[in-house]
Amino acid sequence: MHRRQVASLQVCKWQVDRFLPFAFCFLLFAFSLAACTGAPVSMNSVVDSGIPVAAEFAAFYADNGGQRFFGEPITEGFDAGDDGRFTQYFQNMRLEYDEADGVVIFPLGGWALAGVNKPQPALVPTNSRSRAFPGTDFTVQDEFLTFYEAYNGEQLLGLPISPQMDEGDLRVQYFVNGRLEWHPELNLDDRVQVGPLGRDYFLAIGAPGYGDIQDARPVPFAGIERVDVYTAVENPVLYDGDEQTLYVTVFTPGQRPVDGISADVMITFGETTAVLDLGRTDGQGRIVVPFNNLAIPPGQTIELLTSVYSSDGRVIGQSTLMFKTWW
Repeated sequence: MHRRQVASLQVCKWQVDRFLPFAFCFLLFAFSLAACTGAPVSMNSVVDSGIPVAAEFAAFYADNGGQRFFGEPITEGFDAGDDGRFTQYFQNMRLEYDEADGVVIFPLGGWALAGVNKPQPALVPTNSRSRAFPGTDFTVQDEFLTFYEAYNGEQLLGLPISPQMDEGDLRVQYFVNGRLEWHPELNLDDRVQVGPLGRDYFLAIGAPGYGDIQDARPVPFAGIERVDVYTAVENPVLYDGDEQTLYVTVFTPGQRPVDGISADVMITFGETTAVLDLGRTDGQGRIVVPFNNLAIPPGQTIELLTSVYSSDGRVIGQSTLMFKTWW
């Protein structure tokens, strides 16, 4: 069988317990950051995701690093219902436009930092190149500073609002509008990446007004050969007496939710493995399944491998995440 096939891991690092009530309103997925040159794009150009950069943002996008900085578009441009501005989500940023202010970057960094549980400041060299910012208690240094200065950080990212921090194995620093991440496994020129906060915010909050766009409508699963799978759990750390819920969302490569496709999850902890049938996705491409009948002892790390199947039983998408049990 194909249940143990391993695809690229997509681990939900944001605080799902704070934002899950909104997490699946008109979801769209985001493509992974690609190492690229940030070459200029033409007005209404289409990048790798197949979604056009709206004319209102195309020049700003091209002049400020393009895909390298903002990531790919994950929505078309639309009139947002929350503040009325013309809006477009990119993997790393949310851009807004009105005639009075021009292009405005939505401050996602503060939103994301507020969801960090028990921030862990990182150990950093005391004698490396650094830069202080008046009005803040934080500095930017080393490769983060090089990237910040190369990509007009004061305008695009804003001032730092945190020190360098360790989030699991990831070194990060938060700014008013975004987050920088250190990825030592990448090529030298690509090791500093802008974090995918545009994607995270869209998944968590949704986008009033975007549901009217035709491409947001679900597609049936028949004939689909590949899907992208996003998973989250309600409690990243499960304490005694807590109930656990798994959230799964399935999209086509064309950013549309898939209706009626089947999935299961392999649950592994210690020497125990169990497979739970998740049923089929709804019209928003999602499955919400509580599972509280597993006898999982405290002090365990639980791995969830979610697999999605074609009509003939082949695995066409997977996602892996973990949570922990505590006393």
